[in-house]
Amino acid sequence: MGKTIVSWSPVHGQAATTSNVAALAAHFALTYTHQSLITHTQLTYSTLESLFGKEMTTSRGFDSGIEALERLAKSNYLKADAVKDYTETVYKGRLDLLGGTQNQSLETPQLLEVLLKVTEDAYDLVWVDAHSGTRGNTSKRLLKKADLVIVNLPQNRYVIEQFFSGEGFPTELREKEIIILISQYDKNVKPGISKIKSKYSKKYPVFPVNYSSKFKDASNTFSITELFYRVANSNKGLEIQDFIESLAIVNKYIAKKLKLDDIEEEDE
Repeated sequence: MGKTIVSWSPVHGQAATTSNVAALAAHFALTYTHQSLITHTQLTYSTLESLFGKEMTTSRGFDSGIEALERLAKSNYLKADAVKDYTETVYKGRLDLLGGTQNQSLETPQLLEVLLKVTEDAYDLVWVDAHSGTRGNTSKRLLKKADLVIVNLPQNRYVIEQFFSGEGFPTELREKEIIILISQYDKNVKPGISKIKSKYSKKYPVFPVNYSSKFKDASNTFSITELFYRVANSNKGLEIQDFIESLAIVNKYIAKKLKLDDIEEEDE
């Protein structure tokens, strides 16, 4: 059975939750030999599809994405070996995308639990871009369900203090395996990563995801698939190297924590 990683943030629109999980999943797929799936809980809209250059389900018809799997689930035809027929390929044999839908009538919490059960049987690793906060039952259930939760925080002292003081720390994360990412990290901006680790987090691992204008540009042009492919096939030093190295550190920790590092990394 595969493992589920949920990428989440206590704040909306500040912590690069979607771009972080997209970058980590893309890097992981081109570094390790495991088969991964990436999906999201924002059924009506998410930037996840566009980051990988994909479109929403309604523009593709009804033969792919969450809506197609929902119809199978309701008919009791949803099996693990059928999941891949309804996803889109990002990196062949390494990373697939399960797209969303614009059908707002979907029974989101129940559907996602069914989907996670079958996708975990079909893939080694399932990355889920979860809706920020815990007002919705879906996010709460996903945080409880996850094998590992990625908590995304901006490099903002107030947000960081709020989270670690307990005001932004949901009960669903207690006793969970979590890691904390400081998004779009700039070493010239305070608080620095050493300060954050020493002052705020003695229990949970904290990692920076370095800011990269190249990745930002690729996100804005919906071309991160090509960006990571170029990086994986380049032996030259790149301007994006600091960003890639920060992802590599996080993914190495994830692979070890989830016991997914038994398969050697690809040669760089």
